[in-house]
Amino acid sequence: MLTSGHGRHFVDTSEGRKVSLNWITPGQIFGGAAMVATPTDYLASTELLTGSCALVWNRQTIRSLISRHSVLLENVFSIVVTEHLAWMVATQVSLANDDARKRIAQLLLSLISAIGKAGPEGIELPVRNEDLATGADVTPFTASRVLGEWQRAGVLTKRRGSLVMRKPELLLAS
Repeated sequence: MLTSGHGRHFVDTSEGRKVSLNWITPGQIFGGAAMVATPTDYLASTELLTGSCALVWNRQTIRSLISRHSVLLENVFSIVVTEHLAWMVATQVSLANDDARKRIAQLLLSLISAIGKAGPEGIELPVRNEDLATGADVTPFTASRVLGEWQRAGVLTKRRGSLVMRKPELLLAS
């Protein structure tokens, strides 16, 4: 369970490209496959970013806790159904209906609420062009081009490894 900071789920493609899936924030769990009775391969990896902290239990310990406190397993199922499945459905609907600009805008808006930190210049997001490209299913060139347009319009400021959202309300309007 992530207690502070943030992280993300990702997969590595056979070509060695990292594809970001969804971000995790304090209070969210990861590594839930350790809770099932039969060990299974993980479908995705998780990485925590600098300054993050997590509580970790080995398989034997978490399985023992689940056997004594069934509400833990109910909570896991609830998270899978409400958070992970909802994220997957929203992603598929967006891929089928939205253009690249709108997918990037919606991803940025969700990241603002999930991992954004208010700063003196706006809301800071520790994301790179590559993170946005994989999350919105666009090329890094397209992500860079769209971010550049928004930077020229004053919506955001690009920095090395991060963005500062100055006027996020204009993301879907521009």
